[in-house]
Amino acid sequence: MHITLRRGGETGAAWLRLLALASLSCLLLLADDFIQQLFTPANRAELEAGWVAGLWLFCLALWLCNLRVLVVAILLLFATMQVLQLATVSFIGEPLSAIDIRSLLREPGEVWETARHSLAEHWPALASVLVPYGLLIGVHWVLPKHVALPASRWALVLIAVVLLAKPYRATYRNLDSFTPGPTRSGLHNSLNAFSAWAVRLAFKPELAVPQAPYAPYRLNAVPSTARHVWLVVADSLRSERLSLYGYARQTTPRLDAYLAGHPSALVRPGISAGVATDVSLPYLLNPIREPGQDHRLRSGEVNLFRFAREAGLRTHWISSQESRLLAHLGSRYLDVSITREDHPLRFLQQQDRALLGILDQQAFAERNFVVLNLRTAHLPYARNYLNEAAQAPWPDNGPQAQANAYDNSIHYLDGLLAEVLERFERLEGERYLVITGDHGQRLGENGKWGHNALVPEVTDVPVIVVAREAPPQALDALLPERWVSHYEIGHWLASKLGTRIDNPNWRAGEYFVHGKLLFSDNFIQPVCETPAGLLHMKPLQLSEMFANRQASAAPCEMTSN
Repeated sequence: MHITLRRGGETGAAWLRLLALASLSCLLLLADDFIQQLFTPANRAELEAGWVAGLWLFCLALWLCNLRVLVVAILLLFATMQVLQLATVSFIGEPLSAIDIRSLLREPGEVWETARHSLAEHWPALASVLVPYGLLIGVHWVLPKHVALPASRWALVLIAVVLLAKPYRATYRNLDSFTPGPTRSGLHNSLNAFSAWAVRLAFKPELAVPQAPYAPYRLNAVPSTARHVWLVVADSLRSERLSLYGYARQTTPRLDAYLAGHPSALVRPGISAGVATDVSLPYLLNPIREPGQDHRLRSGEVNLFRFAREAGLRTHWISSQESRLLAHLGSRYLDVSITREDHPLRFLQQQDRALLGILDQQAFAERNFVVLNLRTAHLPYARNYLNEAAQAPWPDNGPQAQANAYDNSIHYLDGLLAEVLERFERLEGERYLVITGDHGQRLGENGKWGHNALVPEVTDVPVIVVAREAPPQALDALLPERWVSHYEIGHWLASKLGTRIDNPNWRAGEYFVHGKLLFSDNFIQPVCETPAGLLHMKPLQLSEMFANRQASAAPCEMTSN
């Protein structure tokens, strides 16, 4: 690669200036989030090592390319995206998504009118962008005229790769892959959102989905005496592969032994709210039974973290997965948010076991709501226990390698859950712990593996509830159930967090499982309880379900008739 030096011969001092300017540029591109945080807690961006490193290399390329007009155009584009991004964070409390962009552009007059009347309250969002970007554009425009710097047109290749990588990815990934993360850099979220919008939505007609035929929920405050409420969600956890549920292999010996000593604990097969983590987690943390209720997800009106905050509990999200999963989980109601991006090396070395150390470091308040999100049984299964000192119980090579590796992952999870339970037992006062999976897993049935499909294997999750120092009737609402859905456990948790959800649409024995997309004309599978077991009905798109309101409102009643 040939590199020339602008304004003089190549010197070490010129390279040092280049590195210093790249570092300054990187700081300025990161600054808008942290400036906004001085004015509002709605911006929850954190520094992520991988993103900072990539952004620094991009800034280096901007200086090396020696094309001021191009660089200023790129920075103006970024600034425009960031004004919209931070304004959305300030106004709504959540990062801008691709669907939000489409909504903004669909009603520009209303958006402009709202912005004009809200400027006095939300002006820090504008200032947070204009100050660092104004400085950066000025430095790029003026400094090269007066300072000798290395230059290379090869830098254009790196610039092109960075700018085109996400739009290219959007050509083969769905919108949920570009969901903004509340703790990610605003610019990171903007590049994701605008790329997905440009490729997936900009030139395509919006499909209208008929209004969902459901009555609104009623929320009522109820006394909450719980001191600790813990929810543990393990990825891809299928109850049929736990020895606790009758599986032949001893995949959960420590969990079996613990629950044998606590006969009052509830152990039921469960029904997930969705077949993908991006879908099931939002519906678990926002107990919404019926499909097509996007407005409830966006508003956070039935969010468990919100209920916990309102009842005086300190809220914790501790996850070994990406921060983008926080989207639509109620991140604005979190007191503590820790993901794998906060400790990348630690999670790389320890996998899910890193959560135990992080859990021990928490300064718990007198009352707490804690959600632990584990990756344990996710594909590739063998990677989950890669750094464990103990030998895996079953050989993860040969013809049964993948099936054995999944069982090994469950066995590894069993050890982690035993340690979580030990910590839970050391707490004092009325407390509850729930263990479930975000969704199940296909494990070779008909030659298929993984999830994302509306089939019984993927909707099968365990639901385990432990109550300690609790009133005798604490689990009464769940005990009659043969299966416990994500909605039902979320509904029950809400009551322990100080809010009773009265749902006039409730029908016993009827469940809805959401397909792999969140905000779209998603596929929905009604699941009905029958004396013979669960009946998984044919999946239908929302538009098809709601075309006949009477049929969509009671699919299980139609089946029984």
